[in-house]
Amino acid sequence: MKVLAIETATEACSVALVDGDRRLQRKEVGARVHAGALLPWISELLAEAGMTYSDLDGIAVDRGPGGFTSIRLGLGVAQGTGLAHDLPAFPVSSLAALAHAARPAGYSGRMLAALDARMGEVYAGWFEFEDDRMQLIGEEILRPPGDLQPLDDGLFIAAGNALSSYGSELRSALGGGLETVDAEAWPTALAVAALATRTRPVAAHELKPIYLRDRVTG
Repeated sequence: MKVLAIETATEACSVALVDGDRRLQRKEVGARVHAGALLPWISELLAEAGMTYSDLDGIAVDRGPGGFTSIRLGLGVAQGTGLAHDLPAFPVSSLAALAHAARPAGYSGRMLAALDARMGEVYAGWFEFEDDRMQLIGEEILRPPGDLQPLDDGLFIAAGNALSSYGSELRSALGGGLETVDAEAWPTALAVAALATRTRPVAAHELKPIYLRDRVTG
């Protein structure tokens, strides 16, 4: 499947083009990168791959949770492109994309994916890995870091910038089952593209953001 993927829900902005085993990506971390980079990167990747929009099978996009403005930007580009070129859209969770991108090679077990939601809260989701399968455990949540609890007494790993912003609070709340932390991990467009194959497509006009809170942040 030939997929254009967009990830803008966090400070890390990225765009990817995947065609079978061929994987191209542009990415950069920075609060003001998204608006100026998104469309030029898409054009660059299509040119590098020798493709046009008509060659694509769909567009995958991060639907959140994350920053209000950045999510809307990515969804807007995906929606406009899908409508203009009659392409289906694959909405992917930012937390699932983070977990997929941060998974150590060959790792089986549980991971907590956690992003800084600002305002003293974190977006979080628990994921289970087994072989090539990844499954969300329960629901994605928004919590103060001190209110997060481990699922049980089992071991797990954690990833995401919430571990940098609220490291001591999260470690205290999560207890001794936490084995390793990757606080530098971000969702990526390549992860969004990979998860598109496991996602039910929707018409581009049906794309909707997931914020997890009524009061949103930029």
